[in-house]
Amino acid sequence: MSSQTDRIVNKDIILFALYELGGMTEPKHTEDIAHQVFKYPLGRQKYKWERYDYPDKERIARELRWLKSWKGKSYVKGHVNIGARKDRIDGWLLTSDGVERIKNIEEEIRKVLSTDTGSQSVWEVERVRKRITSTNCYRTYGEDSELANASDQDFTDMLYCLPDAPIEKIRSAFDSLLAEAIAVEASDLVEFLEAAKKRFRRLID
Repeated sequence: MSSQTDRIVNKDIILFALYELGGMTEPKHTEDIAHQVFKYPLGRQKYKWERYDYPDKERIARELRWLKSWKGKSYVKGHVNIGARKDRIDGWLLTSDGVERIKNIEEEIRKVLSTDTGSQSVWEVERVRKRITSTNCYRTYGEDSELANASDQDFTDMLYCLPDAPIEKIRSAFDSLLAEAIAVEASDLVEFLEAAKKRFRRLID
């Protein structure tokens, strides 16, 4: 019979560290993720550098790169170093799939890592709710759940994007907003965003 520790894989620890750092809303550097991982007893056990008592950042960076495409899904987006590529994210962000995975195992992983209860404050929940419900797109949804009368600009304005922004940018902004809604467990907002995704699929696919 497997223990809880056996069921939590190394990549889950890294995803959880990024989650606790707030990696749904803004990019986090590899060094900060490594430092957070090292706060967990299990994290120190798995990611301690061989010769000294500090985290092996290179191993964590390697895991993060794998998490960009793991088991057919992308759980994070970003890069270790942006280098000359100005279009790259400077650091790492959780995708909606990454947040959803953590929410599904959050209770179990907190027991394994011996961390405190939920990291999402009431203020954070209200911030995300206000961020979404104040948009024209959401107000239209209140009158028509299929968003038939919502314009392309209503959708892109909600994402803080220009209507003619590249598909990649619109898709990334939408996924980040969905990740925030999943993180604060706002099922009604997730339902709205899924409806918006269906209505404006041509703008993000």
